[in-house]
Amino acid sequence: MVGRGATEVAREARTLLGERFSSVAFMYVLMRGFEVEYTAARDASRWHEFHGGPRALSDAELEKLLAPWLER
Repeated sequence: MVGRGATEVAREARTLLGERFSSVAFMYVLMRGFEVEYTAARDASRWHEFHGGPRALSDAELEKLLAPWLER
């Protein structure tokens, strides 16, 4: 999955994990699969498709946050 955008990675992980997919599972995928540091993975778990509210990340914000790891 290297070279893909963050939203594509998230949606593919959701497809593969099915009902086991959660914000915590997404953090795990990011940290183990892409060596994303904990704080960035934690912030990514606020993606709007997991949670709503004022602190939710948009697709564009998620892309920007994870770009340093996913664009390798």
